[in-house]
Amino acid sequence: MAKILRSETSLLKRQLAIGRELSRGMATRIAVWGAALACAALLGTHSLLTQTWHGAIFGALALVFAVGYEVHLREIAVESRNLAGGRRGEQKMAELLAERLADDHVILNDLELRVAHERAQIDHLVIAPSGIYVVESKFWAGTLSGDVHDAQWTQTKADGSMRHVKSPVQQCERQRRMFITLLAAKVPEDRIHALAVFTHPAVKLQVANAKDRAFLVRDAIRFINDRCFEPPVLTPAEVLELAERINRGQA
Repeated sequence: MAKILRSETSLLKRQLAIGRELSRGMATRIAVWGAALACAALLGTHSLLTQTWHGAIFGALALVFAVGYEVHLREIAVESRNLAGGRRGEQKMAELLAERLADDHVILNDLELRVAHERAQIDHLVIAPSGIYVVESKFWAGTLSGDVHDAQWTQTKADGSMRHVKSPVQQCERQRRMFITLLAAKVPEDRIHALAVFTHPAVKLQVANAKDRAFLVRDAIRFINDRCFEPPVLTPAEVLELAERINRGQA
C-alpha cells in the first residue's frame, strides 16, 4: 500500500464556501420574492389608478430582479453539485492509488505548483522509484470524443446534450513540463508521466491517440504498476525525500 503524504483540501474549502453562500441565498429567497411581488402589486395598482405606465415598468423590473436572483441560486446549486462530484472522484482516485500501488510509492494530493510565472493545481502526484506520475482526474460522465492534440473535446451526456470541454490531456502535459523544469534533470524526462484519468463510472472515451495519455481508473493504475519492472531512477529514500520537499513547499 502506498503512502499518502498529503490529502485534498482545496475542493473541500470551496465546497464549504459555496454551501454557506447557498444557505444564505435560500434563507433570503422568500424575502426577495415577497418584496418583488409586493412591489409589483403596489406599483401595478398605482399604474391602473393613475393611468400611467411608470408603476408597471418598475413593478416588472422588481420581478426581473427576483427571477435573476433565482437563476443565481440555481447556478450556485449546480456548482455545489459539480464540486461534490469532483471531490468524490478525487477521493476515490486517491484511495485506489494508495490501495493498489506498492509501498515504495508516495502520493501527494491537491498540490499547487509554481514555476516562475506559471501556476498549476495538481490533483494527484505519485512519486516512485520508477519515476513521477502527474495525475489529473476528471469526474465526467457521458462520451468524450476528440483527439489528444485538440485543445477542446466534446462531451455528450446520456440525455443527448453536448458541450465543449478543455482537454485534460493538454492540461496535464503542461503540469508535466513544469515538473521537468522544477526537477532540473534529477529525474529523466521520459520517467515523468502525465496521466489524464476519468473517474466517473459512466464515462466512455472515444479519444484518438489516447494510448498512455488518457485513462480509465483501472488502466491508469495498471500503467503505473507496469513501470515498476523498469530500472529504478530513484531510491526509496530519494522518493521520500523528494515527496517531503515538495510537500514542504506547499506551506
